[in-house]
Amino acid sequence: MNLPVGEAIEQGIRLPDFDEKATLEMLADKMFSGYVVVTVEGFKGVEEGLLLIKKGAIVGALYEYTKHEITVLGDSALPQAFNAFAAKNGIAEIYSLSNQQVDLVTAFNDKIKTAQEIGKRSLGKYLAKKYDISFAEKTLEGVVSEHESKKDVFKRLGLSGLGE
Repeated sequence: MNLPVGEAIEQGIRLPDFDEKATLEMLADKMFSGYVVVTVEGFKGVEEGLLLIKKGAIVGALYEYTKHEITVLGDSALPQAFNAFAAKNGIAEIYSLSNQQVDLVTAFNDKIKTAQEIGKRSLGKYLAKKYDISFAEKTLEGVVSEHESKKDVFKRLGLSGLGE
């Protein structure tokens, strides 16, 4: 998804050192507008979650399985993005945007919007204590197979007949 770059507030924060609850509460108190992005080595490759924030409230979310080019948007992406913050290996970054830039992002990407704005009081129900691969397993079901045979690999590459 194309987002305005915005001004980098913090970059490359290791997830073990990142307290998403305290950070999101602080951003809410400051009426922050922008986004928080988390990048992790997930279930079957790199995964990236993004929480879009306007005036301190989460107004949108997306989650990408970059290797498989699958993006989940809006309310479906929320638990996956919060889940990523609980991963052991990854980084978080914070970028500020103007309120108008946030409005443009949601105007051009309507599906990124959450049904309700998520404020400081409702953060608790979204926080994950431990990274859970079941989100990725469910999303990537049918896309990723555990053990591809030689025949399957050759067929996928358009070389059927070579694996027989």
